[in-house]
Amino acid sequence: IFPPLLFPSLQEDTTLKTVFGNWTLFAKILRASLYGVTSLHQEPCGGSKTNAQKWSLQQVTPGSIAWAVVIVIFLLSPDTEFPGLGVGKSSTINYKDLFFQYKKLLITKWETKRIKTIVTNINRYIFGAAKLSTLMDPAGAEDFSEEINCAMLALDMDTDSKE
Repeated sequence: IFPPLLFPSLQEDTTLKTVFGNWTLFAKILRASLYGVTSLHQEPCGGSKTNAQKWSLQQVTPGSIAWAVVIVIFLLSPDTEFPGLGVGKSSTINYKDLFFQYKKLLITKWETKRIKTIVTNINRYIFGAAKLSTLMDPAGAEDFSEEINCAMLALDMDTDSKE
């Protein structure tokens, strides 16, 4: 579930302390998807609306990072098409499960210093530093981490004991 591409310098960290540390790779995937491939070597200018503009995106989410990770895994796999059922035909990689596991991990650790640093770096890479100063104001953001943690605990409880 944690291939080397998730870690800095592609060096697997068995402690998992540096998971998602290869953030530049994921940021490039997201930037190319949101602003076009040419945005990787030049600033977007004029032309038709970018996906970021169409969707009014100003910052990344746990789902967008998880999506970028899964896309990288898919691109490096032997699979030639993205499967509708979520499982690679050649690789048998369950992309759907990977996405949900990565997203869950990011949601539950979203407020940790490590993940916050990664998210800030990705946002700067994709959207630039100027826009971020207004977006990073926590006063306007809703924090659902408490509700998510409670729901996860409730879902982990053994409710099959009813007879």
